[in-house]
Amino acid sequence: MVTILPRPADTIRRPRQKRSQQRFEAILDSADRLLETLEPAQISIYTLAEEAGLSAPSIYHFFPDAGQVFVALAERYVGEFADLLDKPLPAGITTWQHYMAVRYAHGREHYNAHGAARRLLLGSGLSASIRARDLENDSVLAERSMAEFCQLFDIAPSIELVERFTELLVINDAIWTLSVHRHGTITDAYEEQARLAREAYCRTFLPEHLPLRAAAEQAA
Repeated sequence: MVTILPRPADTIRRPRQKRSQQRFEAILDSADRLLETLEPAQISIYTLAEEAGLSAPSIYHFFPDAGQVFVALAERYVGEFADLLDKPLPAGITTWQHYMAVRYAHGREHYNAHGAARRLLLGSGLSASIRARDLENDSVLAERSMAEFCQLFDIAPSIELVERFTELLVINDAIWTLSVHRHGTITDAYEEQARLAREAYCRTFLPEHLPLRAAAEQAA
């Protein structure tokens, strides 16, 4: 599991005791349920308190406002996307194009199955604070993805490759966001456009044919 680190200026009071952790997670669960049908702007501390069965001061104990609840929830979602990289890859992947298609398909499936995550991370109500945190966490996901990529293909890991993978995530999410804005989900047509954009950008820093690491080692 990838750990999403809080920023130094984090205003969220993160609990250490088990009982407080359970209350903290219950607040995030409530926000997750509400986002299935409501936009972030429609949800207040008092809305969250009613949904969670808690008092408003109980929520203010951890969060200064509802926006910070969504920041913490976004971190949870990013952790879920990072965990998707633990899913086994299918047999027979021999090209980076196939690898990219498989891993991004996992992300698309997760988004399409979780309306709250779509609304918070790809929706039109995305706040500046969540967007800033999302961009920071993209580099965490990119580093994890690069590590797997370099184990599979004969290419050396580097800071530059992490940057390119981070940019790839941003390009992909822009197209998925447009699909969610227009259709409420990531459609097949928009995923095809995202795939074309991903592959076109990858060709600016990857060769068209990248040998598998096992094949390269055998040749050596």
